Amino acid sequence: MFPNIDHMGDKKLSFGVEPTMREVPPGQSATFNVGKVEEWTVVETEWGMKYSFPIILLSHPSYDSISKSGMNMKWQSKSESAKGLFFWMYNDINDDDEYIMKIFDVDMSKELNSKMVLHRHDSGQYLLEITG
Repeated sequence: MFPNIDHMGDKKLSFGVEPTMREVPPGQSATFNVGKVEEWTVVETEWGMKYSFPIILLSHPSYDSISKSGMNMKWQSKSESAKGLFFWMYNDINDDDEYIMKIFDVDMSKELNSKMVLHRHDSGQYLLEITG
């Protein structure tokens, strides 16, 4: 793996990977804010294709202590909730095998800056709610 080097002037050099959010246990929920839409992506993992989002995790039952400012990490999931969030902002693949960000007639910053609550039902299914 190659180091992450920002050639745009930040002079940031890092090694390793960003942490990934653990699964939410059945019957519980996690709260987070999503990061830059431009960094949303689809990744291939050992468990298949997953949607990947940078997040700031604010609460999660599997983490003992999270600071008030939250924890930066990735949320990777193949759930219908993740798929719905991804395709809320992106269109299907174009001829160059790239996802194209949608253009909206309204400012989406309010929704994108809102807290998101990921509920996991006892059945294992997820429900993602965007709170105001």
